[in-house]
Amino acid sequence: MKLYTNLFSPNARKVHAVAKELGLELETQTLDLRAGEQRTAEYLALNPNGKVPTLVDGDTVLWESNAIMCYLAGKGDTELWPKSAKRYDILRWMFWESNHLTNALNRLFGQKFFSSGNPDQEIVDRATKDFRKYATILDGNLSDKKFVTGDTLTLADFAIGVCFGYQVPLELPVDGLDHVASWWTAFSATESGRILLPG
Repeated sequence: MKLYTNLFSPNARKVHAVAKELGLELETQTLDLRAGEQRTAEYLALNPNGKVPTLVDGDTVLWESNAIMCYLAGKGDTELWPKSAKRYDILRWMFWESNHLTNALNRLFGQKFFSSGNPDQEIVDRATKDFRKYATILDGNLSDKKFVTGDTLTLADFAIGVCFGYQVPLELPVDGLDHVASWWTAFSATESGRILLPG
């Protein structure tokens, strides 16, 4: 299996973290995003979005990090992606992450990292408010759970966890979210969880 990647990408990092947790060795090709290697004709034939990551496994070509994580975990029998109805709860949180939490994070990411030092404060304020709203929902969910969907680590933790690696650089509003703090402190201290941290 070959993964086209760049660890600057949060979405790529969560795929690497899941592969680590599963003990999978992936052949990797790091694309130079600044040089535009993600926009070459060859790469766009694999991923028309021109983004990372993309996984190639024989005739199977997958883009979208959450789909790739499901595919990798589906290679074996693992609690990360159990062969039971629990998958639907995991998927619920993964869809929630991509539609809500990451939506707010991406707006903050764009303003703080790519605005040439002139962020639009209205966008920052709205995204910060949205992030806090959804982080508060997660905090409530974690009030009686060790991990996002229960007592065991699943793909949902990786999908959501990568967002919380940006607490410091993006000044994310996580103060007072004690359940999130406990979950993230424990998770990010693991070998695979540390991969989710921007470096």
